Amino acid sequence: MEVKKKISSFNTPYFFSQEMIITKKSLNENQLKFTYQKQLISDLDNKHKEWSKSISSKF
Repeated sequence: MEVKKKISSFNTPYFFSQEMIITKKSLNENQLKFTYQKQLISDLDNKHKEWSKSISSKF
């Protein structure tokens, strides 16, 4: 338990390094944006595959 106490009492705003400060809120927002963009790309890829199949079946 003492280790947890020491860690929680060590309260710094640094997340990765002292040169770059990133808040947890910012990190979470960026992760959500990335996940959303990844889903959009996946959807676009699936639509493109369907479109390719429909085009190839016409010829």
